Amino acid sequence: MISKVNIIKRIELLESFNEIKKLKFKYWNACDSKKPNEILECFCSNKVHIDFEDFGIFSCAQDMVNKFKLNSCHQHLLEQHSGKNPVINLLSNNEANGFWSLSYSLIDTKKKLCLNINGTYEDMYTRQKGGNWLIKKTVFIKTSSMYRSLSSGYSSKPRIERSLELKKSF
Repeated sequence: MISKVNIIKRIELLESFNEIKKLKFKYWNACDSKKPNEILECFCSNKVHIDFEDFGIFSCAQDMVNKFKLNSCHQHLLEQHSGKNPVINLLSNNEANGFWSLSYSLIDTKKKLCLNINGTYEDMYTRQKGGNWLIKKTVFIKTSSMYRSLSSGYSSKPRIERSLELKKSF
């Protein structure tokens, strides 16, 4: 027989998992919708660790958002983050880690380029005093990418490596 205490703990665990999933999807949707203030709301306000490989490493979420505004908030850049397969582990009442798969696509209508990237996110989350979960640490590890020209029909050979030096292309 399952005790009331055990049922309450299970419900709290499920609620935490759902809140963390909502947080990650809020982050990706804010990126795709070009809403930097909503991106910032997903992160702890104190020191964080953000490692997005080619995009940069940041210890302050505001610094990452500033770079996002400069490089990504343009109407000619159409982005789609498709996160899936979350594995979330509650480490304590106020700490959790998560592992996600990501398929990302970017269409640059100005340069007539399309970029597809696959990879994984490894995150640490913390619950604030108000009960909201926030991202404390996030590391994106690229597993493959492919870009192609939309005007010439040229496609690159898919690359499976960590640093793709794609910034030179854009």
